[in-house]
Amino acid sequence: MANVVLHCYYSGEEDAVCGFIDEMLDSGLRAEVLGEDGCMQYDYYFSAEKRTNAVLLERWRDDEALSRHANGAVMAKIKEVKARYDLETRIERNVLKD
Repeated sequence: MANVVLHCYYSGEEDAVCGFIDEMLDSGLRAEVLGEDGCMQYDYYFSAEKRTNAVLLERWRDDEALSRHANGAVMAKIKEVKARYDLETRIERNVLKD
């Protein structure tokens, strides 16, 4: 079975980056994602140099679990939250094979 790892890079003004991450944590959305079947990790990290850059490290059991998440109700809520912040986003996808 191959795990899928996403690195989601966020950049923008410090208030936007921090606001988005704070809202994800405070609203319980991060916890909801962690409760989804197949989610193995969903953690935010800030740049050591400045809080205008952050990365979300997601790890999913397989493509099927990631697909359910990407097309599910929780992701729709996340998109609503993200739309309130002016962030540039770049996503890298990696597959970890056994």
